[in-house]
Amino acid sequence: MKFLKNSFAFIVPLTAMLISFIIYIFSANILENYKKTIANDYSIVIITNTPLIKEKITKLANIKVDKIITLKNENIISNLSSSLSDTSLQLLREKLPNFYKIKLEVFPTTSELEVIKNQLYENKNIRKVEIFSKNHNSIYLLLLLLSQISMILFTIITIFAIIMISKQIRIWFYEHHEKITILKLHGASILYSSSTILRYAIFSALISFVIVSSIFTYLVNDIGAILPNDLINIVTVTLDLNESLLQIFILSFGISILTIIGVLFKYKIKYD
Repeated sequence: MKFLKNSFAFIVPLTAMLISFIIYIFSANILENYKKTIANDYSIVIITNTPLIKEKITKLANIKVDKIITLKNENIISNLSSSLSDTSLQLLREKLPNFYKIKLEVFPTTSELEVIKNQLYENKNIRKVEIFSKNHNSIYLLLLLLSQISMILFTIITIFAIIMISKQIRIWFYEHHEKITILKLHGASILYSSSTILRYAIFSALISFVIVSSIFTYLVNDIGAILPNDLINIVTVTLDLNESLLQIFILSFGISILTIIGVLFKYKIKYD
């Protein structure tokens, strides 16, 4: 109980920082998966005067072209066959332009779509380019905004967490100053003299890791707990649980150890 009381001011900011980190990796993963999903569904339609040489188009706006599909004109003609004479249908076959559907490996941003459009129009054989950007941009931009906000939030909370953790460590040093001084007088190193503080910090980091990793594991297995049903049908989460837990572990103990080293170094300079 005494340990928890002494470590409360250490555990709370560290836990808050780790929670903001898992929010960020969730949002980043959802955004990446959505980009892949809409890349599979999304396509750019172009109309050409003469057949297109597909092999010449390998990249657009530095995005690799996955494939170029030829759209058959016969489907258009068959829809009109009942209302046109044979002569008119034959003329339509001769005059009808060529239609192609371009699929990219990833979904482009709005600015990249404009670059793609301009690149395609540089080909004089291309008569019309339709990018259909409005169909997906609203959801994509919303997810991108959420990902950026979560990153900013994580950065701000990390800064405040480090400040609060370092203050708590300084309080621990102040509380154990007499004990540390006595041990140092008997020849003990500063690291050994402050072993109690180090144990407080390590156990606090462990508690924060256990709390956040438990929350994270639960959410990975049941993301519907925080997302509405309509959004679950749109987004997917494909996080590697072990890899993500390792990242949380490294962040938890990394921030704690680096903060301890910083405060310990300042303490040594002040009292040596």
